[in-house]
Amino acid sequence: MSSTESLTQKWLRQNVQPYPNHNRVYVDIDAALARFSTLRPKSDVYTFDDGRTQLLLCLHGLLPISFRNASYNIPVAVWVTREYPRQPPIAYVVPTADMLVKAGKYVDVSGRCNVEYIQHWQRKDEGCNLSALLEAMQDQFSREPPVYAKPKDTRPHPTPQSTPPPRPFTQQAYADRPPPPVPPFPRDTSSPAISHDRPVLPPKPGSTATSDTLNRATAHGMTSRGSTPVQPFHAGPPPLPPLPPNHSPIPSGPLITKSHPPPIPPNNYAPPRHIPLLSPASPPSGPQMPYLPPKPPYPNSADPPPHPLAASPHPAIYSQPERGSVFVPATGTLATKPTPIPNLLDEDSPEVAAYSVPQSLPSAPPRPPNPELLRLHEQVHHKLTSELGSLTQALVLDAERLRAHQTDLLAGEPAIRDEMARLEAVRDVCNNVANKMRQAVQQAEVNVADLRRKGDPEVDELVCSTSIVHNQLINLVADDNAIEDTIYHLHRALNTGRIDLERFLRTARVLAEEQFMKRALIDKIQAGVPMIASMRSGWE
Repeated sequence: MSSTESLTQKWLRQNVQPYPNHNRVYVDIDAALARFSTLRPKSDVYTFDDGRTQLLLCLHGLLPISFRNASYNIPVAVWVTREYPRQPPIAYVVPTADMLVKAGKYVDVSGRCNVEYIQHWQRKDEGCNLSALLEAMQDQFSREPPVYAKPKDTRPHPTPQSTPPPRPFTQQAYADRPPPPVPPFPRDTSSPAISHDRPVLPPKPGSTATSDTLNRATAHGMTSRGSTPVQPFHAGPPPLPPLPPNHSPIPSGPLITKSHPPPIPPNNYAPPRHIPLLSPASPPSGPQMPYLPPKPPYPNSADPPPHPLAASPHPAIYSQPERGSVFVPATGTLATKPTPIPNLLDEDSPEVAAYSVPQSLPSAPPRPPNPELLRLHEQVHHKLTSELGSLTQALVLDAERLRAHQTDLLAGEPAIRDEMARLEAVRDVCNNVANKMRQAVQQAEVNVADLRRKGDPEVDELVCSTSIVHNQLINLVADDNAIEDTIYHLHRALNTGRIDLERFLRTARVLAEEQFMKRALIDKIQAGVPMIASMRSGWE
């Protein structure tokens, strides 16, 4: 290892040791770090798609690109596999918190990159390296950036409904309010009288005369009926409370509309219909008891009986009546002011009718479920049920297989221990035999060394015996065998005609006599020495 290596190179050389081609991995990573100074190495656990985990080296950091004559930095992470360079690295785009991955041809939604260089590397890895891969990614990202900025959330934060803040009453705000449901037309046949009356119209934004008229009419009507007077209306009412979706208010007094309402001249201001006006004294937090203002006198009509009003702690709610209805005043001690002639330009839609909300509001029925959502739920449930059945069956089969393996393993432990004991006994026997053979070899080596030290023995010491009797016996046996051989060769010479018969007989007689004497002496010596006799029998 060179003494001029940096700390990064030393760390890299230590962490590439688990790789089979650690020298190649070190050279390529070091070259990539030298080429791209914005990248840093690290060692971390990588989880493959099949669930395997492995400790790999990773180059992470920023990859500079140029897009439309502007410089950008793309956060990337390149994992070096253990089979490098036979297998290409695994490249990812790692977006930050304010970025999103732009899926395309070479980048999937998870950020994994599969540029053409990686595809070429998979087919043929010769000549491919890490620096060239980063340059190919840089070139591809410069043509088509893999990330884009996350759009900012511009939705307004909802304000609490309990304390709505006051807002300026403008024509646009008044027109943007959602209209309440249209009340049903009352069919009250128990009213003592029907009159063509018309209540006071609600104030128009910016109109002070109408507001003053409403305030005077409200104060007069509340005093004449003996109820608590309500606070006067202001020019700018606060936001309206929502009505129940399925609520149908019931009118609290007799009402009849004219058959031919007067025409309404065109007006640029078109407020929504059925908008009740609420007193700004205190914003309500729930359903409240409405109040119908008293009706002023109308010519040629009878006064109806006063309508009872229940005391309510909530502020009164005025509903905009239908055009064509008129006021009927209530009898009282206070003098009523004459009702001013209504201005047709300030009127609302002719379909608006006066109504009052009952004291007890029924609970709204539950919203019916979306059939499309129910169908999707059913499909998802069916899919999950079918997948659960197949998964359960597969898990049962796997459990049975694993249980069989467990049984085999538990049964194999005693057999393995018995085999281990037998092999240990064989090992002990082999060790004993080896020790004996080692001792025999050592003794043979000692004997060979002793014989080499004594040298080669004499021939006479090997042939001659240690006593005179044994030496005589050896000589007699040798003479006997020599005579036997001589007689044999004489017989062959006679057969071939080399000697005549007379000479053969004379020589054979002499040799036979001598052989007889030697054999007789051999028998005598054997009789005197028993051990020699046993040796003789062994020879025979």
